[in-house]
Amino acid sequence: MVDLQKLRVGAPARLIRRHRRLIAATCAALAVLLALGSVRSAGAPAAAVGAGPITALGQGELAIPVPLSPPAAAGLLHLGDVIDVIAISESGTAATVARDALVLGVPAGGGFMSAASAIVLIAVDELTALRIAGATGTGDLTFALHPTSTR
Repeated sequence: MVDLQKLRVGAPARLIRRHRRLIAATCAALAVLLALGSVRSAGAPAAAVGAGPITALGQGELAIPVPLSPPAAAGLLHLGDVIDVIAISESGTAATVARDALVLGVPAGGGFMSAASAIVLIAVDELTALRIAGATGTGDLTFALHPTSTR
């Protein structure tokens, strides 16, 4: 058995307590870098266009990251796809929270059944962005893919 009292008062515990803010800041920075690295930029290859996903936004639109469930579903999306975002509550009810959202960024790993992150960047208006943000904390988000781009 491990003596937990020794873990609380030993040299490693003192070192961690002494540098806890530095450790927390490092973990936060690492989380941000991992999140940014998991989304591909939108548009043509970098050689053809030097702009990122923000240039694909229409008038009055915002770019918002959406965590999709199940994670493998994000691998089905491609840049430029048009989707409806659907919120599924813990009780099992579903409601559409965004219609005709343009996909600006997809997971870097791409591909069906990829182990990459399931965060997708989409373009929506401000009110829809608020609805998505609210739905993110209350249940899972999934999507319905439009058969062709109508934008």
